[in-house]
Amino acid sequence: MHYVVLGEAGHCTVVDSKPSAGSSLKIVGDQGGYTSLESANKALKDANTECKDVVGEEAEAKFKAAQAKAQQDGVEMLTQKDIEGLSLEQIRTQGVLKSLPD
Repeated sequence: MHYVVLGEAGHCTVVDSKPSAGSSLKIVGDQGGYTSLESANKALKDANTECKDVVGEEAEAKFKAAQAKAQQDGVEMLTQKDIEGLSLEQIRTQGVLKSLPD
């Protein structure tokens, strides 16, 4: 499941696990979560009224840049800076580093 969350600083993003009861993250949108990353990202874009900033848009641009670099130069040429801030799901399932171990 994926959840759209609002952090203390007013920034929203998508996470792939439900925040714990004691977490400072507030679930925005569907409290039960979203079954797909795509539907969570759509909800994130629609959550602008509650969010000062949408972190996912930055991460999406960074993801596309890392994916392009991996395809052009090879996965082994990616640096920590290239993938920093990306979710593990983006790195694994969406084609940047499909071979990362669990």
